[in-house]
Amino acid sequence: MPDHALHGLRVVDASESIAGQYCARLFADFGAEVVLAEPADGSVIRQKPPFSVTGGDSLTFLHLNSGKHSIVLTALPEREREALLAAADVVILPSSRPGSLSGLSPSCVTVDVTPFGREGPRAGWAGPEIVIQALSGMMFNNGEDGREPLYGCGDRSSYAAGLAAYIGALAALQAREERGGGQHVDITAAETAAATCFPHAFQHIYSGTLRTRADRTNPCGQILCRDGWVCIWIYNHRWVRFCETVGLQHLIPDDRFADPVIRRQNWVELFAIIQAHLGGEEAEALVDRLQRADVIAAKSYRLTELPVQKHLAERGYWESLPDGRRILGPTFRLSRTPRRVRGGPPALGQGKVAWDPRPVREGLVQAPRAAAGTGPLSGLRVMELTTAWAGPMAGRVLGFLGAECIHIESPNRVNSWRLNKERPNPDNFPAGEPGERPYDRSFLFNSQNVNKLSCILDLKTQEGRAIAKRLAAACDVVICNFRPGTLAKLGLDYESLRALRPDMIVAELPAFGLSGPLSNHAALGPTMEMAAGMSSLVGYRDGQPETTGPSYLDPIGGFNTAAAILTALRHRQRTGEGQHVEVPQVEAAMHLIGGEILSAAETGQDPVRDGNRLPHAAPHDAFPCAGHESWVAIAVRDDREWRDLCQAMGRDDLSADPRFATHADRKRHEDELTAVIAAWSCDRDAQAIADQLQSAGVPAAAVQKPRDVAQDCQLSHRGFFHRLAHPDAGEHPHPGLPFRLSATPGSQRRAAPAFGQHTDDVLARIAGLSAEEIRLAWATKATATAPLPGG
Repeated sequence: MPDHALHGLRVVDASESIAGQYCARLFADFGAEVVLAEPADGSVIRQKPPFSVTGGDSLTFLHLNSGKHSIVLTALPEREREALLAAADVVILPSSRPGSLSGLSPSCVTVDVTPFGREGPRAGWAGPEIVIQALSGMMFNNGEDGREPLYGCGDRSSYAAGLAAYIGALAALQAREERGGGQHVDITAAETAAATCFPHAFQHIYSGTLRTRADRTNPCGQILCRDGWVCIWIYNHRWVRFCETVGLQHLIPDDRFADPVIRRQNWVELFAIIQAHLGGEEAEALVDRLQRADVIAAKSYRLTELPVQKHLAERGYWESLPDGRRILGPTFRLSRTPRRVRGGPPALGQGKVAWDPRPVREGLVQAPRAAAGTGPLSGLRVMELTTAWAGPMAGRVLGFLGAECIHIESPNRVNSWRLNKERPNPDNFPAGEPGERPYDRSFLFNSQNVNKLSCILDLKTQEGRAIAKRLAAACDVVICNFRPGTLAKLGLDYESLRALRPDMIVAELPAFGLSGPLSNHAALGPTMEMAAGMSSLVGYRDGQPETTGPSYLDPIGGFNTAAAILTALRHRQRTGEGQHVEVPQVEAAMHLIGGEILSAAETGQDPVRDGNRLPHAAPHDAFPCAGHESWVAIAVRDDREWRDLCQAMGRDDLSADPRFATHADRKRHEDELTAVIAAWSCDRDAQAIADQLQSAGVPAAAVQKPRDVAQDCQLSHRGFFHRLAHPDAGEHPHPGLPFRLSATPGSQRRAAPAFGQHTDDVLARIAGLSAEEIRLAWATKATATAPLPGG
C-alpha cells in the first residue's frame, strides 16, 4: 500500500504489554506490516478484560491488535525465525526477556517499554496503573480533600507509554534514514506519567510551594442537568459573561462572589446556586449556549452515549471491521495518507509471514535541511503558533528530539502560560516574586518551552502576516492549536503554505476536530476528559464524575500531535510529499479507554464509578498512612499477591479468613477488607509500606505529593531532571521527557526563552529579512520587546 505513510516498514511486536502492543498498533494503522509474536499459549493481553459478551474474546486485545498478523515465534523453523527477525525494521522487545531475541539487523530499531526501566531503585517494582499514577503526582491531585485520592481509570499510563514508544521509534527511524544504523529506544511508563503530570512538581522546584489537596484552584465545577453532568469552567474574566448568559445577573455584585478570591472561597455555595438554577436544562443545549458566550463547558458523556453522539457520527468517526465489529476511529487524520485498518485482531498463529531481506530504503527523498544539531530530528525546523500546554508540548517533544522550534508570540495576545488575565499568583514565580517581567518568570511557560526560540510577530498586521509566511516557508512543520479557521483567516492555512513550500507539514490540534457540530467549542484538559467519556469512569460511589490531574489530556494531545507529525515526516522522507495533519484531541484520547468504550457500545451498559475499586482486583485502593495527606496505593490482582500481602502485614490469619479466601470473596466483603488494611496502614509511613510490599511482590506505592515527585529517587537515578539556567528566572532542575535513544539521544539544551529573545535572529537568519526589512518590521510595530498593555 504505497500511499500509506509507513509503507515498507516491518515491525515485530514481541511485547506482552498494553504499551508495547499499542505502539505496534499505531504502526499497523498507518501502513507498516506488523507481526504479533506470541508465546505458545497466546499473549496475556488476550485475557485482559473487558470481554465481548458475544464472542467472549478480549475487547482490549481487539483494540490493540486489529490490523496485525500473529505468529508463535517458537513454533517457526529456526531459519524462518532468523529471517523474520533479520528483516525487521522495528522490534518491540518482550518485557520479561528483552535479550531473548537474536539475529537482529544492525539497522533494526529495538524498543523496550517497561514500568520503571531496567536500572534504578524501582527497576524490579510491579507497575500497574494505580502504582504509576500514585508516583507521578497525578493521583494526589484527584478526588475530594479528606477522602482517598483517585488513581483515574483504565490503563492510561500504559497507553501513554506506548504512544511515547511510537514517537521514539519513529524518531530513531528518521535518524536511521539520515545517518544510517539502528538504535535502542528505552521508554518507561513512570517517566511518561511524570512528564504528563509535572506542573505542580515544577512549581515546587520554582517557588518552594507545598501544595495540599485543599489548594486546588481550577475555576471549574459541575452541575447535574436533567440528562447528564456538565462541567463549567468560569475564568475570572468570564464571570460577568457567564452570569449574563445563564440569567444570574444578580450574582455579579453579590459580596460572596464579586471578588475572585472570595468567590473561590464560596465556590461550593456558588455551584449550589447554579445547580438549582440550571439543573432542569438539557446538557448539550446548555453547553452550546455557554460556548457561544465563550464560556468553556462540556458534557460528561457516558460511554454508551459516544457511539450515538451526533458530532462523532457527522465526522464519520466510527469504523467497522470486515466481520462487522465496531472499532474506534483514527487517533489523528492525515490528508494524504489516512489510516486504513487491514483487518480485525488475528487468531493465534494466524497467517504465514515471509519477509525477504531487502533493505527498506529505496526511493528516499532528502528534504532541505536546516543547520545541524543534536538528536534524531536535528535539522528539522518547526514553527509554533501555539499557546498554553498541548501545542507547546508537541513542539517541546520535537525540540527535545533535536528539532529547531520557533515559538511565534503575539504582543497583544500573550501565551496564557506567560501572562494570563487572572490576578498573578505568587506561587508561579521563583521565590514568589513576579519581578519586573513576570511573563519571563512563570514556571508554566518556562516548563513547556525549553529549547525554543521566541519570535514576536503581530499577526493582526499585514507586515506581521507577510513575515510569518516567509518564516513558514523556511520551516518543515507548522503547529497550530488555535480554534478551527484561525489559520485560514491569517492566510497561513495548509493550502496557502503548500503553495509556498509543497513538502510542508501543517499540524492542527483542535479539541473536537476541524468539522462537526462541536468543532468550534473551546476546551481544556478537564473538559476534554468529560467529552472523551473518561470522567464518567472516575469518581466515588454515587458521586459526580471527576477530572484527573492538572489537565491530563493537554500533554497527551501534545504527544499525539508529535506522533502524527513524525508519521507524516516518514511519508515525506520517502516521497517528498507534505500534508495536512489533524489531531482531534478528544477522539485521540478515547483510545486510552478503547476497550471500555467498545464494551459499553456492545452491551449498552455503562461502568459504575466506584472510587479506585476494580472488578478484577481486590484490594485495589488508597489507604491512609501516618502524616497529613499521606496515602499508600495497594493493588492485589490474584490470590498469590493476596497471600503475600497478608504475610507482609503480619496477618497470615487473613489469608485463611473465609471472607477473603478468594477474589470473589474479597469483592463481596470489600468494605470490610478496606477497613482491615486501613487499620494496619494508618500509623505507618507510606513509603516504608510501599518498599515493604514491593519487596514481597505486592504492587504498592506512596501517593506522592509534588515535592516527592521533584525528589523522586527513580526519576533522579535515570537523569529525568536537567538543570537549566534562565537569565531572569534563575537556574532550576527541569523535568524531562521519557524518550531515551541510544545513538541519538534527545536533550534539554537551554531554558525557555525570554519574551522576544530571538526575534531579530529569527527574522534575519531563518526568515531571510534584510536589515532594512527588520527595521521596517519594528517601525510598523509588527514586533515588540514586551507584551502590549491588555495583552
